[in-house]
Amino acid sequence: MKLDVTQVLNGRLDRMPFSYRFSPASADVGEDSVILPEDLVIADDGILVEGEIYSVGGYLRLTAHVTAEYVVPCARCLDPIEDTMEFDLERTVRSGEAVQDAVYDDDEEWDGVLEDVLYLTDSRVCPDGDILEQILLEMPMVSLCSDDCEGLCPICGHKKAEGCDCAEKEAAKKVIDPRMAKLQALLDQYKAEEAEEAGRGEKSSEKSEE
Repeated sequence: MKLDVTQVLNGRLDRMPFSYRFSPASADVGEDSVILPEDLVIADDGILVEGEIYSVGGYLRLTAHVTAEYVVPCARCLDPIEDTMEFDLERTVRSGEAVQDAVYDDDEEWDGVLEDVLYLTDSRVCPDGDILEQILLEMPMVSLCSDDCEGLCPICGHKKAEGCDCAEKEAAKKVIDPRMAKLQALLDQYKAEEAEEAGRGEKSSEKSEE
C-alpha cells in the first residue's frame, strides 16, 4: 500500500499513524520483489500493519508492527499448520532523487547497500516489499505439527500415527525361503567362526603386550 506522507513533508503533521491489511497477492511491489515459498499460504488481508511515520533530524522514519497469519504444511506429515508471526519494522524514508545520485562501482552495482531505507515516489512510500522480505526471514526453517510427529510411511504414503502395517509386510518379505535355509545356516556359522577367530586374535595380542 502506498502511504501518502505529504502532510509530514510539509510540516503540517509531526507524526502520521497508519494501519492497513494486505496479502502477498494484493501487495504493492515491483518486479524484483521477494518470492515467498509456494507452500506458504497467507489469506486475503492476512497481514496487519500498524505504525507511524514521523520526522526526526531532517529525515522521515517509518516504524511498524506487523502481524501475519499464515498456513504451512508439516515437514513430516504435510498436515496444515496454522500459525501467526509478529515482528517490528523500522525504516528511514528518503526522497527518490537519492537513488539517482547514488554512487555505483565499475560493475554498475550499488556501492553501499542501504537495507533499511525506503524511497519516496510522488510523496508516497510503500513498505509492502520490505514486509514480505521480513516475513520470509522470520519463517522457521522447519515447521512441525508436533515434536513427536512420526511423519508419512515411505511405502504407502499414509500417516504412521493413523496405523500402517507396511513394516510388518516388509519384514514378512524378508523371511528366508525354506529351500535356502541350509545356505543361511552355513552363512551364519561362517560369520560366527569369523567373529570367534577375531576375538582370539585380540586376546593373543593383549597377552603379547603384557
